[in-house]
Amino acid sequence: MTSAVVRYQAALLLLSYRWVPPVLLYAAVMGIGVAGGDPLLSSFAWAAAAIMPAAVWLTRVAVTVEPAAARHTASAAVGPGRAHLAGLLVALTLTCLLAAICTGALAAGTDHVAHHATHGVGRGEALAAGAMAQFVTILAGVAIGALTNRPVLRRAAYAVPLAALLTLAALVTPGSPAARVLKVLTDAATNDEITLPTTQLAVTAGVFVVAIALTCRIAARVEHD
Repeated sequence: MTSAVVRYQAALLLLSYRWVPPVLLYAAVMGIGVAGGDPLLSSFAWAAAAIMPAAVWLTRVAVTVEPAAARHTASAAVGPGRAHLAGLLVALTLTCLLAAICTGALAAGTDHVAHHATHGVGRGEALAAGAMAQFVTILAGVAIGALTNRPVLRRAAYAVPLAALLTLAALVTPGSPAARVLKVLTDAATNDEITLPTTQLAVTAGVFVVAIALTCRIAARVEHD
């Protein structure tokens, strides 16, 4: 039953075309920041930063696109918590698909891993680090989107500015997992080694799970009240 709701939420989102603006914005940011032949590691750093606001925006679209009457019907079928979870999973899946397409395009567009040809980081290591970095920022973005939209915050006047502020803070605050993975990639582009951001991924995954569980629980309680 849950998989059916996920398919329903995905169809609803895709047919609404509200996913188009965040995808176009992401494509524009990538087009501005990355040129053909740029080193792979620095391109991945830009991609990881660019995908995070896209994840936040797509999450907002996913949890607000459903009309109230349809949302009540889905909630009655599988429960409000699971219905809300389905929308979040659709946002996560769509953002990951977007990042995967970008990763493939970046990998195909350059033969250079870093800024100098004798770099010690292999292409496989660079691809792994880039994919992990993007997944870190995607998880962070979906978590921010979940915590700053329905059912936690219902008014766009509060939700949108807060989401933008949290996204910026996550990307620029030293020590945050998102900022850390960006630094790992940019440093690796000029150094001869790279450490895969496994710690940052684990921390972000934990925060993501807590955020999703919390918002789904709130959704269940709000619908029942």
